[in-house]
Amino acid sequence: MAAPHLVLLHPPSQLDFRERPYRHWMLGNTVATSPVFEYYPLGFLTLMEYLERHGFAVRIVNLAVKMAKSRRFQPEGLLRKLRPLAFGIDLHWAAHAPGALDLAALCKRLHPDIPVLLGGLTASYFHEEAIQDPNVDFVLRGDSTERPALELLRCLEAKRAPDQVPNLTWKQEGEVRVNPLSYQPEALDIKVDFGLLRRHMWRYLDLRGNLLTGYQWPVYCFHMLLWCRGCRYRCVTCGGNNWALGREKLGVRDPEAMAEEIAVTQRHTLHHVGLPGDVRMGDWQRLFAALKQKSLPRGPGLELFNTADEEFLREIASLGPKPEISLSPESHDESIRRAYGRPFSNDAMERNIEFFLGLGGTVRLFFMVGLPGQTAASVRQTVEYGRQLFDRFAAYPANFDLTFSLLAPFLDPGSPAFCAPEEHGYRLFTRTLADHRTAMTQLHWREVLGYETAAMGRAELAELAVEAAEKTCQLRREFGSLKPQHADEFMRLLEGDRPPKPEEARPSPAARP
Repeated sequence: MAAPHLVLLHPPSQLDFRERPYRHWMLGNTVATSPVFEYYPLGFLTLMEYLERHGFAVRIVNLAVKMAKSRRFQPEGLLRKLRPLAFGIDLHWAAHAPGALDLAALCKRLHPDIPVLLGGLTASYFHEEAIQDPNVDFVLRGDSTERPALELLRCLEAKRAPDQVPNLTWKQEGEVRVNPLSYQPEALDIKVDFGLLRRHMWRYLDLRGNLLTGYQWPVYCFHMLLWCRGCRYRCVTCGGNNWALGREKLGVRDPEAMAEEIAVTQRHTLHHVGLPGDVRMGDWQRLFAALKQKSLPRGPGLELFNTADEEFLREIASLGPKPEISLSPESHDESIRRAYGRPFSNDAMERNIEFFLGLGGTVRLFFMVGLPGQTAASVRQTVEYGRQLFDRFAAYPANFDLTFSLLAPFLDPGSPAFCAPEEHGYRLFTRTLADHRTAMTQLHWREVLGYETAAMGRAELAELAVEAAEKTCQLRREFGSLKPQHADEFMRLLEGDRPPKPEEARPSPAARP
């Protein structure tokens, strides 16, 4: 078996999470993962497929899963055996700042002659700071790095300077070079191939190392695809919109190719295939027309950023049995929701829910603590609004659900609120990559939080997040959307991560100027 040219490494949030008593469960609960954040970005899969299509072998190693599932596994032993052209480490979510940079140091200690490459949205935003790390040789910037990565590997193979590689930040004889961010394609030549991932499991005899996530296996595994990059909405804490990415236009995939990928992916999972991003931003008519030719065993899971007319909801329901939509109203308060970037009313949302449930579909709602303009009273009113929704849709316990979580742990670097926090009602504690790295090493999640709002400090945000999560869990159990054993486990984990009592708590540091 030929050695891989590129080894893509997904680190845990902290390399020492097995030795230190981190109480971070509330941070991972926001995105249905454990505190080590086992999800690697879907960009790993598109990179693997694109590079192998062009002749370079790629291996994915999800160190977060391997370390979480086995205390005996030590990353040094595996890394020592690998000799690729380069190690690629994702620093997509800021929560991975300590894990990614410590992993870069480990790679350099074991293989000082093999370059280390960082990529992801957080690495992109902090590229000039990240490249100063002596263990980092390259940073690939932007949301589409497949072609730049290919050009970089060709340069490494030929031992020539990568001065023409787009989107690359690098060092030449100690001097930092920043190549232009010139590759931001509007027509995406990418593919998420879970069949290829399965073949890699056998190629390297490594199931855990290839898992998209080890959390709640196998529910969250082969279930998500990418149809676009960027977003036309401008939600204030999101770093993935066009404004934050510097994109002029949305990057989209061919609808017919996307439909084929959805149909193929359905063979690998018993669950909905999720499409992040509202498909109405693209040519959804062509996509739906192509999907109707596929006779899907179940409809896809679609994310809506705004309410829809009945015709669109009927179209979703026509794609296959048991279709699913998700909406993120964030708050019951329409003015808070609108200021955040979601311009729809409660009345329109409730009519959508009722209509789609009547079509046999499933609806999931997501609410958050940590929004600008929220007060303690507002958060509690949102919980009560959740109870009213459960009462209204009590006839659909298997098809309607909602969750309430903390906006955690950081505002996305590059998002509107991160770039102008005071303007959007926030105070920041984490402004640099070093700040994020230090914050994640705090033992309790409340001390990790990189922000507070003008209305609530970190301590109050933490208290309310636990209160809202606890009451919502009880509502879901009572309603029947959450099984009793899962509710008991949720409450046990919640109790273990409860904020310290006031006499135990340290005061929040002053926000940085």
